[in-house]
Amino acid sequence: ICGTVVSNRAKGESGAYLKTKEGYEENMNAMAYGGIGKLDQIMLDYPGPDAESIRGQWKAFEQMKTEGLVDTLAVSNFNAKQLDAILTMGEDVTKPAVNQLPFSVAYHPPGLLEYNKERGVLVQSWSPLSRVLTNPTIRPVLESIGSNHGMSPAVVGLRYIVQSGAGFCTQSKSKKHFEENLKVFDFELSTEEMNQLTKLA
Repeated sequence: ICGTVVSNRAKGESGAYLKTKEGYEENMNAMAYGGIGKLDQIMLDYPGPDAESIRGQWKAFEQMKTEGLVDTLAVSNFNAKQLDAILTMGEDVTKPAVNQLPFSVAYHPPGLLEYNKERGVLVQSWSPLSRVLTNPTIRPVLESIGSNHGMSPAVVGLRYIVQSGAGFCTQSKSKKHFEENLKVFDFELSTEEMNQLTKLA
């Protein structure tokens, strides 16, 4: 999978469009050094300061898709109102495939998954184990639940995200950790265990 991120705070539809177009062109030029001419996904890292700016950003992304440079478009850190700035652009607008947000055992505010689901957008957790494995209150609970399933605390934390209806992305230099992360699909948390974890935040 090959993807990249564009981030800018340009204001106004025209300015945001131009800045975003410039950003994705810079990214594609950098990717070309590795022989990459098309991306699986590109993500708008932050919404512009107002609805017009967001629409300008998204128009640039849609142009990139029209040019065949990317398969899917995504956003990060968008609230419901900011998503609606995109979704009300017209019937043919490309819906964001993903909204990357903080979501974990340590942080899962009410309504976060719901406002995205209502709009047909998948929440993808960034830094899904941040403030989880080092938390002296949370880690013992993950260890206890993990012992019931033969899973590590990290995998239990990731399973909570998946079973809640979100996805996640992790970073690691260890092949072992990547392989371990795939074990999230090898077991299921009970309703009681899910409730126990939900109450930790």
